[in-house]
Amino acid sequence: MFIISAPTAKLAAVMLLLDSNRGRFIPRDFVTDNLGALDLVHCAKWGLTEANREYWEAAYDPENECYWEAWDWILNNAEFVTEGGGKYTLLQDGDLWALCIARMSYEEKCGFGFEEI
Repeated sequence: MFIISAPTAKLAAVMLLLDSNRGRFIPRDFVTDNLGALDLVHCAKWGLTEANREYWEAAYDPENECYWEAWDWILNNAEFVTEGGGKYTLLQDGDLWALCIARMSYEEKCGFGFEEI
């Protein structure tokens, strides 16, 4: 899993976090560390807190009946904000991406199917 830990000035506007080869395990892999445990620090960096823990705990278990609902909530609400104020959101199109739309080029926006912003 890609963990955002580089100095914020060096972060690209578009980052591939998890590729589609992980299939239905992308939600689980997003909220866990390399040992398969919930990654509380990573989740906190994306705005996943105790107040919304029910969502990221449900996304931890692919057999949970709320797994996909929880993942949809995470995709729509998770945000990573850099020290410089850049805001990254998540987009899944098979692969899971972190996007800082304000810093994306016109070509990058078109590549993701965004209208000119």
